Order: sequence, then structure tokens, then C-alpha cells
Amino acid sequence: MIKKLGFFFLLFGLCHFTASAQSLRPLLDSEQTLVFMHRGALYPDFPENSMVGLHLAKEAGFTMLEIDIRESKDGVLYLLHDKTLDRTTHGEGSIADWESGELDKLGIKGTQETLPRFDSFLEAARENEIYLMLDVKNAALDKVMALVAEKNMLNRVVLLTFQLDRAEEAFGLDQRFLVSVLINEEEEFDEYLCKSSDAYHVAVYLNKDAPLSLYEKAGALGLPIITDVLGSIDEQAIKEPSIYREFIEKRRPCVVVTDHPKILNHTIN
Repeated sequence: MIKKLGFFFLLFGLCHFTASAQSLRPLLDSEQTLVFMHRGALYPDFPENSMVGLHLAKEAGFTMLEIDIRESKDGVLYLLHDKTLDRTTHGEGSIADWESGELDKLGIKGTQETLPRFDSFLEAARENEIYLMLDVKNAALDKVMALVAEKNMLNRVVLLTFQLDRAEEAFGLDQRFLVSVLINEEEEFDEYLCKSSDAYHVAVYLNKDAPLSLYEKAGALGLPIITDVLGSIDEQAIKEPSIYREFIEKRRPCVVVTDHPKILNHTIN
């Protein structure tokens, strides 16, 4: 059965593209590698997970952002990567210990803006035709995806999951959206696909150091491949941009997450 999935994905993708030209999933069937900005920052030292980052990205021609989501003490969703506020904001301690009324006044370092609420960021993303990769930290998936649905952004997001139970939670929600599952071994392809009732909305996240055989397997199954070049590859590419091209030619990913979107995009497009 699993060998037939590749053809099914291709056929369904062609039909679905006509009906939903603005959705993310059909874009993954194109031959172009999509570049997602890590933490929504155009540069490594630019304030991450910020509204100003979204607008700067759009001005520079980038419409795909990876962002992080956490929940306040009173259950409001915000953009924040770390467990604590210390590194990126003028606050201290865990966000889970702060009420939304306090967080709404909390400034982001290096900007004139306050910590953005997820609902406001979604609205800005919709208005600016931005696609989002969601890394949900301490928040409940049902709350996050209900808000995404409310803002009519379900077809413009991909949700990252890194454990089977988290993926199952995503598959069990009422909404339909693209779910990325982390694959470390070949046997996990069957395991994850059997848990999903809608295989067209499953993508695989492969570690940049994963065996090429996993990339080949995902490609043979017609599964969209997401990976990243964070860390050593990004750092090396500052002086040797061609490393990006070599990386992509060997793996053929649909999506690459990077800290240097301008260099990557210029190198491969």
C-alpha cells in the first residue's frame, strides 16, 4: 500500500492545486526549493519572532517564516522561542509566570515593539500573504490551530512535530492542515503514515545529517521534505555559498530553514 502513496500524492496534488492556488501544500510539489526564515529573522542578529521582522521580510521579498509559540500564565499565545524572556525581551523569567496584561507592555530588545500576540501576528501574516512554519512550544495544539482556523490561515501554515504523540495529537484535530513529522529511521515512515487519515497533509522533517537514503525514501513516496541548514552549514556558507547548492542537489528538499535566507535564496535561485 505504501508504494502507491507517491502516485496518490502527485495526482491529488495536481487536483488540489487548481482549487487552492494560494495554499502552501501545492507549492511543495513545485521544483523550486522554498526558503523559510528561521525564527522570522532576515539576519541572525535581527530581533527574532517580531512583527518588524515580518514586515522587513516582506519588503525583502521573503514570504515564508518559521516562528515559535508559547503561552502565558493566563493562556494567551505569544511569539517566543526560549522558555524565559531574558534573552530577547526586557523581561525576566518564564513566560508561563507572566500574565498577558504584563506581557502586552513588554518590549523586545532592539525594537520599539512589544512581545507580539500570536493572533495579531496571524492577522499580519494573512494581510501580507505570508506562509508560516509553526514550532509550538508549551502551548496546546488545539488552541493554536483553532486560532489559525479563526484567522483563515490553515492552508498557509505547516505545523512542526518532533515526537509521535505530538503528531498524533495534530492528526486528531478537527482542522486539516500540513503537519511535519520528524523521521529518524526508515521504519518510521509507515508508523507515521498509518497514524494519519490524510496523508496528503503530511510532510517529513529530515535532519540535515540524516542518511541520504531517508531523503530518497521520502522522495519515492512523494512526501514533501523539510530540512534545515542551521549551524555549521549556514556559517560556512557566509564564505562559501556554493555549499548550499551542493547540499540541496544531494537531498532535493522542498523546504529549507536557514538563518541566512538572502544568501541561500541568491545561491539556489
